[in-house]
Amino acid sequence: MGTVIDLIATIITVLGLLASLGYGGYLLMLSSVASKRPGAGHLAADARGRIPAAGGLALGALVALLLTGGGIPLDVIGLLVGGGVGLVAVNQFQGARKRLASGSS
Repeated sequence: MGTVIDLIATIITVLGLLASLGYGGYLLMLSSVASKRPGAGHLAADARGRIPAAGGLALGALVALLLTGGGIPLDVIGLLVGGGVGLVAVNQFQGARKRLASGSS
């Protein structure tokens, strides 16, 4: 039973880590492209302002991944933290895409 919980916690935490890294990568690419285009300075500034939060999400996912190496209680805590980080990263990513599509900062 412990192995199954460990496997599920690890998979969910890795997915949360990938989501947070994807969000950070998206912000970096957006910042890079927007800084090269005239009139898109506000988008680059918005993306640069959100990069530290994306780094914090990635750090939280790494901590959750480290927690999944313990026993069942730590697996459950790692699962909750990693899943929560993944959900926050996906919601932030979708919000950034909506702001970009609407043209507002």
